[in-house]
Amino acid sequence: MYLCRKIENLLLRLVVSQNRRRVFLIEMIFSFEINYIIWCLLGVALLISLIYVVWYSRRSRRLLKFMKYDERTRRYLYPEDLPSVSIIVFANNDEKWLNKYLPTIMRQQYPVPYEVIVVDDASFDGTKDLIGEMMVYFDHLKIVTVPDQTRSLSRKKLAVMLGIKGSQYDVILTTNANCQIHSERWLMAMMRNFGPGIDVVLGYSHFSHEQDKGLGRTYRIYDEMTTSMQWVLSAVNGKPYRGISDNLAYRKEVFFDNKGFSKSLEMKWGDDDIFISEIANSRNTRLEMLPASFATVYYDDLPHAFNILKSRRDFTSKHVKYKTQFHTQAWMSFLYFLRLAALVTAICFAYNNIVVVAAAAIIFLLTWLPMMLTTFRNCYLLRLPMLLFSVPLLTVVRPIVNFGYKIKGLFTRKNNYTSIM
Repeated sequence: MYLCRKIENLLLRLVVSQNRRRVFLIEMIFSFEINYIIWCLLGVALLISLIYVVWYSRRSRRLLKFMKYDERTRRYLYPEDLPSVSIIVFANNDEKWLNKYLPTIMRQQYPVPYEVIVVDDASFDGTKDLIGEMMVYFDHLKIVTVPDQTRSLSRKKLAVMLGIKGSQYDVILTTNANCQIHSERWLMAMMRNFGPGIDVVLGYSHFSHEQDKGLGRTYRIYDEMTTSMQWVLSAVNGKPYRGISDNLAYRKEVFFDNKGFSKSLEMKWGDDDIFISEIANSRNTRLEMLPASFATVYYDDLPHAFNILKSRRDFTSKHVKYKTQFHTQAWMSFLYFLRLAALVTAICFAYNNIVVVAAAAIIFLLTWLPMMLTTFRNCYLLRLPMLLFSVPLLTVVRPIVNFGYKIKGLFTRKNNYTSIM
């Protein structure tokens, strides 16, 4: 009897549920009355959608215009006028990366003399032996070893400073052992910009996501695309605030006139962000976006490396000169959430109104479709894996993740300073 009553109750619930669904569908079809508050919510969402689409699309078109047209109209140095350059390669237990990628740097098609200085940060693998063997075949290859005892300073900054002091040419080009240079014309593409008045050339690099199969891969691609768009477009607009040490060039004279990294010596990081923010401006800086100048950065554990680098960038971004891109991105994220809240509120108050539901769906698509197509183009221009359908969700997730990194930074702030503090 107990079992029969249970089955009876279950069947009754199913019947009631079916009846409720029928009533809901009837209301969806025949209810068209809309409160003026709902109209206001939809209007706000529509206005924000239009603002967001225009802003998002204009940024992408600006990068496309720069890479396709603006960059080609510049005046560049003729091959015979190119400067001699010292390439500083930072290495820390990077024997396998040096074995793979250093030969391309050594065989650059460059018409004037250049040297390659591998700065070995106290490696205990076979880095020294490998460089020693390669020096037999390349007479323009040198090695500088960073003393292991100097632990009270930023290791990276100290290594770069020692490499620059040991260099013989007037232009410095920095990279890292785990960076793959794809073209033998990389050096020429970067150095052609050092005409009169140009002291800094910003090169572009990106992670290698092909081997990244871990959780969050799509987010990491989207975050790198967004971050790259910020600093690249800021440089395009004459407000450079970041350089990537994987692919960065400047004159030695500017380095010493600025007293090296002395202004941020107490910080472990900032040899690219903070330093470039100090010396770069719209007159003395160029951005090089020729594909031949690109570099790809490899890590054995990209998710782990991404988290570390993300935390470092969050720390150093507080000390850069130009913050317009950060503020603009924050405001647009706020508007995006405001739009989302307006649409969700409108649907909650009139979920049975087919006009409201249809209008909300159209406004959603009005924003999402252009965003997906624009992101797809940005990824192509920046040589990143293509993103499409995940973009709307990632746009919501990224500000939340960034907020998490900022909270984490409050508790790990001391880790960003050397022991001399």
